[in-house]
Formats: sequence, structure tokens, C-alpha cells
Amino acid sequence: MKQVTAICPGSCGELLQGWVGDSQKLVSYGIDSFSRVTVGSGNHPNSLPTKVQITASRTLQHLGISELELAKLCITVDSDLPVAKGMSSSTADIAATCQAVAAYFGKPFSREEILNICLGIERTDSILFPSLTLFEQQKGTTRAISGWCPEFYVIVLEPEQEILTEACHSPKVEQLVYQQRQRFDQVYRQYLEAVAERNLRKLGAAALQSARLNQEILPKPYFDELVSLSQRYDLLGVNVAHSGTVMGLMVEDEQQIPALLTALQQSSISRWYTQMKVHKSYYQGVQLHEKINDRGRLQRLR
Repeated sequence: MKQVTAICPGSCGELLQGWVGDSQKLVSYGIDSFSRVTVGSGNHPNSLPTKVQITASRTLQHLGISELELAKLCITVDSDLPVAKGMSSSTADIAATCQAVAAYFGKPFSREEILNICLGIERTDSILFPSLTLFEQQKGTTRAISGWCPEFYVIVLEPEQEILTEACHSPKVEQLVYQQRQRFDQVYRQYLEAVAERNLRKLGAAALQSARLNQEILPKPYFDELVSLSQRYDLLGVNVAHSGTVMGLMVEDEQQIPALLTALQQSSISRWYTQMKVHKSYYQGVQLHEKINDRGRLQRLR
């Protein structure tokens, strides 16, 4: 049976997000936690997420393939990413669906094409790029690729609380972000210095300052306690989901992680952030993972 799987990483919120130039922009980083979308022959299940169905339909339209073909496909989604927490679950689902559907029909599909379909469905972040990238998440008009793929660990702190991305982009919120533009300009300059110098410490400092600004808009419980913990262990910094509920402790030295997890679990922080997982930064974007050809042979696709 012909079958194609595409994978796309999620994120732990954003490194920074704020007003740059004429609009709100962000820099996100991928983590080694994925959405996997598999396309094969047969009817797709009724439980398929709405955005995945829309994505499959628009991908076929873009490829010039009749939408009637959609009824002949079996599309399944297997995701490690929680929904409505700020971990790019929707972007990962949409991007992986684009790639898998196109590959199933033997059609090449560029990152640009995937981005355009993503942006036509919802606000999108920069996890699809091969390095840290400043991105205008609503229309995609800014795509400043840095060429830097900083490697670090992140302890992802996930609460039970959920929040829809759309709720974080009301006119009132946009106005608050705009009012912070002068202070955010300093954050952005520090990010540019970090990129130019390939300096993890400056990157972590920029992430923390962006997180502090976000506390005025979408405050995170136990933020001050986590910043104090970060300083006590001399970590890289703290980053947050600017339109979600997760937080991340950015760690350079892997050997610190066991002690950090113990400290977190023994503190009142764990009452709110009930899920704590360790991930690494990841910059491969959406990729074809495997293909089973008509003869049943497994092929790895790069």
C-alpha cells in the first residue's frame, strides 16, 4: 500500500515577540517534539481535525488536483504536541499535511508554498525555517533568516490551562504590544547582537526580557519564581508562549537538568505546571519521514 508520512516539529512558545517596524513579529525555535501526518489510500476518518481537512483540500487545489481525490485518501494525525498551549500544534499539523499530501501525489512542495497555505489558514510561526528567523506571523511579509541554529535544552513547563491563539490577538492586545514597541526595540537589538556573535547568553537574555514584557499582557503564574530559579542555576534564560500558556527554562548544560527537575517538582511551581518535559532545540522544519512503496519496501526520504 502506498503511504507517505511527513513530520513537523512544534515549539516551546517563542524566544521573542513584539512590535518591529510596522507590525508584530516573532522569533520561535523548534523542539524535538512532532506532529506526524500520514497519507495513504482509503477513506479518512471522521475525527480528522478541521484544519487538517482544510489544508488537504487547499493543497490539492494548489497542485491542480481534483478535490474529489480527497475522498480516496486516508489521512491520520499522530501528534506529541498539546493543543492550545502555545506549542505550534496547529502549524505543525498544517505543514506536515501539506508535505504529506503533495508527496503522496509525487509532487514537489517548497517551504514557501507550505508557508503560504499555512498563512491562508491561521497565524503561523517560524518553526518551518532552517534557523532562527524573524517572522511576521499574520501575512508572512517579513522572513529574516539568521542562519544560526543555537543548540540548547529546554525544560517545557506545561499547565492544564489552555488558550486559543486567536484570543491573544484582539485589538486591545495588539494595542498593548504596540505601546511596548520602544522597550521591545531594545530586546530586538539584543537578539540581533546574539545572532551576530552566536552568543547563547545574549539570546537567553533577550528571551527573558521579551517574556517580562509579555507579563504585562498575558501573565504566567510563578513567573518570578522561575526567573529566580533560572538565576540561581545560572541558566541561559526563560522564554514563554506569548500567545499560549507554556514556559521554558533554557539550559545549556545537560548535567544541570536532573537537579532542576527535582527543584521544580519539590516546589509549589509543580502545582500549576503539572507537565514538565525536557527537549532539545530543533531546526529541520517539515520533512518527509518515510514512504512505503507499492512493493512494500520502506524508503527513507531526506
